[in-house]
Amino acid sequence: MTAGAKAQQLCEALMHAETEKDVIDLLHDAGYWDKPELWRYYGDVENNWGQSGNQQSLAEAALAEKVVNAIDARLINECLVRGLDPKSESAPKTIRSAIAQFFEGGSGDKMATGGYVDEWGGKIREVAQGITLCATGVRPKSLNITIADCGEGQTPERLPETILSLSKSNKMYVPFVQGQFNQGGTGALRFCGENNLQLVVSRRNPKLLSQNGKGSDEHWGFTIVRRERPRGGRRNSVYTYLVPVGVGTDRKNHHGGVLSFAAEKFAIFPGNDGPYDRRASYGTAIKLYEFTYRGEKSNILRGTSVLSRLDLLLPEIALPVRLYEYRQNQHGKFLDPRSRETTLLGLRRRLKDNVNVEKDFPIPLLFSLGGQSLIAHVFAFKPRGTERDEDEKVEGEPKKRLGGVRGYRKNEGVVFVRNGQTHGSLPKDFFRKDSVKMKPLADDLLVFVDCNELSDAVREDLFMPSRDRLADNDFKSALIDGLGKVLRDCEQLKTLRNHRQQERLSERLKEDRPLTDVLQSLIKNSPNLKTLLQLGKRISAPFNTKASGTRKDTPFKGAFYPSFFKIKGIEYGTPYKRKWPINQRMRLTCETDAQDDYFSRNIERGQFSLSLVDHGEKERHVSFNGPNLRNGIATVMIDLPDGTEIGDGFELVARIKDSMRSFENPILVTVKPEAQTRHGSDGERQPPTDRDGKGRERPSQLAPPQIERIYQDDWAKHGFDEFTAMKVEPVGYDGTNDDTEIYTFKVNMDNTPLLNEIKQKRLEDSPARNQFLYANVLVGLSLLLEDKQIGEKAGQDLGEDDKRETVEDRIERICRALAPFLLALTSLGTEELGEEEGIEGLEDVG
Repeated sequence: MTAGAKAQQLCEALMHAETEKDVIDLLHDAGYWDKPELWRYYGDVENNWGQSGNQQSLAEAALAEKVVNAIDARLINECLVRGLDPKSESAPKTIRSAIAQFFEGGSGDKMATGGYVDEWGGKIREVAQGITLCATGVRPKSLNITIADCGEGQTPERLPETILSLSKSNKMYVPFVQGQFNQGGTGALRFCGENNLQLVVSRRNPKLLSQNGKGSDEHWGFTIVRRERPRGGRRNSVYTYLVPVGVGTDRKNHHGGVLSFAAEKFAIFPGNDGPYDRRASYGTAIKLYEFTYRGEKSNILRGTSVLSRLDLLLPEIALPVRLYEYRQNQHGKFLDPRSRETTLLGLRRRLKDNVNVEKDFPIPLLFSLGGQSLIAHVFAFKPRGTERDEDEKVEGEPKKRLGGVRGYRKNEGVVFVRNGQTHGSLPKDFFRKDSVKMKPLADDLLVFVDCNELSDAVREDLFMPSRDRLADNDFKSALIDGLGKVLRDCEQLKTLRNHRQQERLSERLKEDRPLTDVLQSLIKNSPNLKTLLQLGKRISAPFNTKASGTRKDTPFKGAFYPSFFKIKGIEYGTPYKRKWPINQRMRLTCETDAQDDYFSRNIERGQFSLSLVDHGEKERHVSFNGPNLRNGIATVMIDLPDGTEIGDGFELVARIKDSMRSFENPILVTVKPEAQTRHGSDGERQPPTDRDGKGRERPSQLAPPQIERIYQDDWAKHGFDEFTAMKVEPVGYDGTNDDTEIYTFKVNMDNTPLLNEIKQKRLEDSPARNQFLYANVLVGLSLLLEDKQIGEKAGQDLGEDDKRETVEDRIERICRALAPFLLALTSLGTEELGEEEGIEGLEDVG
């Protein structure tokens, strides 16, 4: 057997190997495993663990990088076969324009669908076959993943300089690809078994080969990457890959060549009959052995599986990818053909017209921070626990899983997206922040922030090279603050929030009147409680969920390109004069004949900018939220420029432009003293709470609690156990004052310590339970008030892994601890304890 035939046989065996042991045995038998001189340092860097090992913290994020690399390879191939230099001026400038030019037949200047695959129809599956992700092994115990693509491929000689390199500038100057740092390919290695084994197989597209190249350039090259643990005084692990060719003859140790073989086609793609039954003429396959994934393991296409995680991490993936579940069960059988493959399109596309999403959502919310434009695409889901989640199982069919967002994410609430890939996230607790005021919707919101318009400098400062978290800097703080404002100001979200509140509270408000009456009496009769707990007045009616000014009119028909865009009530050429209170944001209202999606659509999008004109100096950008454009009215909320003082006057210019025309609207601003804002419907002024009067008109922050008695039969429904005392849940805000927060206090009336106390002391049952109830409520109120007074930690990092204890968790924990003693504590106020008297079990040692 020739050397080439032996190499091909070994490559095929490695492709079909399903355990690390199988791979190591094959390499032992070939005489390679125990000869370190035949292994080359990954990236030709001996100390490569610091760079290779410091990548993505989650297996699915590292896997997403592999998929992105396959997409990059395919785009570069399409560019090269057209005779274009990917780094030249004639190459596409963005990923979207590259897709439009290479896959839609456009020139790249005018894009048929803007490079988005949404409108491709049946073409989606055809294109998806060019990049596949296939799971092999035994369900659910083992998982091997092979990513294959029909990209440019590499020659055996070029593998060390491309796929197996580190920190090279291979793609740094290619504008239409995602990869830039030449290191993301190593991120998945640490999640591969004990030895971090990875197979790499590649062949260069023959159309791209030089006529003056080597004969081996037409070969398939392959190698195995492995992790060598610390040994012989070396303190760190290192990654190496197999390079036995030429070592001992014309090449030095550790600098040999990869194995290769000649074949017109080689099976790297999954097909109808198996994981490796579709042959390719060129491309690359990478197999990850014993891949560790913490999620649904029985099927990569179902539940919280690999598919669902990749959907979120690649929410608008540039090219579709075909996924295959080709693992066998313990009896050696594959899944039914109809259940073992699907297409990865990205979560934003998957949610389009999804029954789980609320009507009229998603909605785009635009905002700008210092000239950096962003769009937040807000998805609001039907709440979990609705009747939709309880559809009866149809005979012979699996139970439907409808309602809620839990099947699409772990803890993510906000994901920051660039070029279709997630670059960082915030947890859903972000919506619970007081500055956002969306607690009732926190479990049902998912926001994608489009960061494609960020400048290279800001993008580089904000996103880590690993693309799994944000860097902690000033722009991140401004971004989180700006996002909070645009969500808080959104009328559609407020309407949905109030509607949810009305549904949850309308009946409970009637039932709770006697309880809250008693509580108000307790507070009134305690001077300290009355002073400390400045509670708002009773909510006497459900929330108003109808947007103001809504009426049935003739449907608005906007123009694709507007013919006018001006400040409402102001003629062109006339500056709009406005006085601006220094403590408020300014609302700018414009009128136009543009379509509602003018600023948010994918194709021919309009651009809005706002600049402060300093005559003789360079204009500087002003931050704002919007424009929110509906039915010909565009509203913009503008932040006061930094460094502004009372009495200052300046000029702003609002500019609107598209490919057809542009509009300018000048605004002359005079800054005036603080505006005094009154809260509440009764118009009463609040008394001062400090000597300098800064506490005047302080809004109430808590409304009377909505109290709910929970008994043992309902423990499971509310997440209670025998020692739970009380849980509080935020249910909304006063419809007339968003600073007043409404909570439901759920008290365990069958708490075991409480029942023991009643039994042991032979207490009257009903009074004792009520005493326990109100004691818990007062403890909860005091902790809520403390949380409001302390406020949120400035600059708090709300990363995905943030485990900060919420005030609701703290209340549950403290009330659980106090439960055995609450009756004794509350009885102290009625006992007359003299100096010689004490409480049983306590001894005064002072």
